[in-house]
Amino acid sequence: MLAIVATTRWERAETRRKPRLAEIWWRFPKFVLGFLVASVIVTAVASDYSLADFNRIVNPALVAPIKDLRTWAFIFCFFSIGLTTRFRELSQAGPKPFLAFSSGVAVNVVLGFALSATVFASYWTNLAR
Repeated sequence: MLAIVATTRWERAETRRKPRLAEIWWRFPKFVLGFLVASVIVTAVASDYSLADFNRIVNPALVAPIKDLRTWAFIFCFFSIGLTTRFRELSQAGPKPFLAFSSGVAVNVVLGFALSATVFASYWTNLAR
């Protein structure tokens, strides 16, 4: 919804042009489609199981690996945000914006690591087993 609102309302008011459908698609977060597909698959597979059978069979065989994949995808998603930074363009804005952004990235990396080590401590411990 945010992609639609941003392109059809906010930017249209600024540019006075009708947005292209491709622009809405470009801004749409594609992970939403993956989430919907995964939800449909798990629902289709699990619909014939009782709750007890689901917890005994489906959860360890299907849901648990998907949760592990989700955790890794989440970690790499946030890790890779900084990899898309265009430092050359940022440095052309002058030294103050460049230093402010670089300092922010450095703080985020340290805090991200600390939070990851704290929040996912049990996960990292179980991973070693």
